[in-house]
Amino acid sequence: MDKQRQKSMQESVKAIFKKAEDREKAGGDQFVAGWQAVLELMLLVMEKHLLENPGQLLPMQISKDDEWEFYLDVMEKIDLPPDTGAVLVTPGAFKEMSLFETMEFEDSKLARWNRNAYSIILSNLSDRTLILQASLPGIEFAGIDIFKDGKHLADYMYNTVEECLEELSEVIWLFFKPKGEWSKDQIIQYTENWHGKTVYGVEGPDVKYHTDFSYLHHPELIDMTPLDAVFKLVQATVPKEIDSLEKAIEITNEINQEMDSGDPIITEEGILADDRAHCQALLDRISVEIDMKLDMLSYLKDEKVFDRNIKYPNYRQIFDKTAKRIYEAITGRDCPEPVKVIWSRPG
Repeated sequence: MDKQRQKSMQESVKAIFKKAEDREKAGGDQFVAGWQAVLELMLLVMEKHLLENPGQLLPMQISKDDEWEFYLDVMEKIDLPPDTGAVLVTPGAFKEMSLFETMEFEDSKLARWNRNAYSIILSNLSDRTLILQASLPGIEFAGIDIFKDGKHLADYMYNTVEECLEELSEVIWLFFKPKGEWSKDQIIQYTENWHGKTVYGVEGPDVKYHTDFSYLHHPELIDMTPLDAVFKLVQATVPKEIDSLEKAIEITNEINQEMDSGDPIITEEGILADDRAHCQALLDRISVEIDMKLDMLSYLKDEKVFDRNIKYPNYRQIFDKTAKRIYEAITGRDCPEPVKVIWSRPG
């Protein structure tokens, strides 16, 4: 951590503790004010990542396979409004925290950092006056607690972690749904976040999201046609799934060899040198990825119908443009000419 970032963190920590003291002096409960301060500190630790990934659930340390599986399960069930930041604190993260060293109950076997317990901490990115904490489980039960300005505003108790997760999104939207009409940026952020879970293999009918705020389902929300909207989402998603040139090359070569396509073995050097055969093979692979993504999107509930027949000039044009933009996003280079998009199958 650079000195400027370290100084900023120190000042933020002081401000959090000062706020807790002021809340207590104003008549607030000492433990509640202190606990909200602890939650704010945990959000502060992840602040940089939360600001870079608004509206997404981020894990604080994944140590074991079962923690990764739990994270994926939560991602399927949790539906986050835009402009929120959410952290999943795993058992491994709790056990390594020095944050609790001064607490009297740090060695208690009931403390979550000594148990196989998870916690979700959530707030608005611009204001931590209101914080949600889901204990999975708590000391006795799984539950959700809402803290506001150092006060315990509300709590919800559940018999099991599964019950808590099933209702978690409903509680989140009750307290953290943006007020008033959403902006286009909020619509875009929300849509690309819920669909972006496919990067982790989280997809299918059980993924929770609100179709009312999805530009895929309501392209008019961002002044787009259904065709433009679906390709916008494809363009936002595919580069996240193929997140580096090295990965793109590996995937392309593996599939081409398996299919005995006759395409050349592409290399990074070939791509960076704008070798026509190498660039064409990569662009062909991207075209197939787009088609696969379009197939998957066509099965989503309540999605607007769009015409995929390549005989229509507008479809060919937008497909071509999207493929080249994805190429450029993955390689960091302009798509060379005369490399052309090759249609992977008829419409």
